[in-house]
Amino acid sequence: MPSFFTINLNASRNLVRALPKDKGLAEARCSVKFFLLPQDPMGGIADSMIPDHMVSDGMVNRYLEISPPLASVIPEFQLVIDEIERSYVLGMMFSAVSASCVAIERVLNLARIQLYKHHATVKQLWNKGPLNDWNENIDALAKWGYLEEEFSDELKRIYKDIRCQYLHSGSVADVATHALKSVNAAYELLTIFLGFPADLFRFTSGIECLNESDPRFIEFYLPQLRVEP
Repeated sequence: MPSFFTINLNASRNLVRALPKDKGLAEARCSVKFFLLPQDPMGGIADSMIPDHMVSDGMVNRYLEISPPLASVIPEFQLVIDEIERSYVLGMMFSAVSASCVAIERVLNLARIQLYKHHATVKQLWNKGPLNDWNENIDALAKWGYLEEEFSDELKRIYKDIRCQYLHSGSVADVATHALKSVNAAYELLTIFLGFPADLFRFTSGIECLNESDPRFIEFYLPQLRVEP
């Protein structure tokens, strides 16, 4: 019987990046206009209704320098993905940092807790719930083969130099740089586990899972799979 995932695709950058530069920038500007709209507009709104001067070059550049996951299998995380994107593109850097670090912490906890049963026991994490310190979750997920060493180290730096500094009244002088690092890390982590990663899925006429025995598919994707009656 046919089965499907209910997802919202975010593939607009794929089109923009495939176009010649000038045309791509114009299309990107049209996409950015929708970030200026209210979340609950009264009726239909087209990008032509928003003047070009409302979108700065900085907003267009920020739109193009990040790569949100194409989709999230868990709807609540799609809300997070969209919120991070909107904050960063509009230049709300502290909000982008905050949303990204919260997302990273949530995904690290979710992934470690849900995938634990499928892998070698990590004694100090036995029956543990969510953790505020990222390092143990990162080490466990790296040990199980989900996180590359370079990315693991980057997440640990973000925890120490950004998340803890911002949470505990540290300096926010370099907020734009911190925002980009946090956004990129959050999106990469979300993609690995919840964003239909390329090592686990292929997009053709539909969405094909390449390995249905992968613990990520079993824990995160299979429960969201809907079968048509």
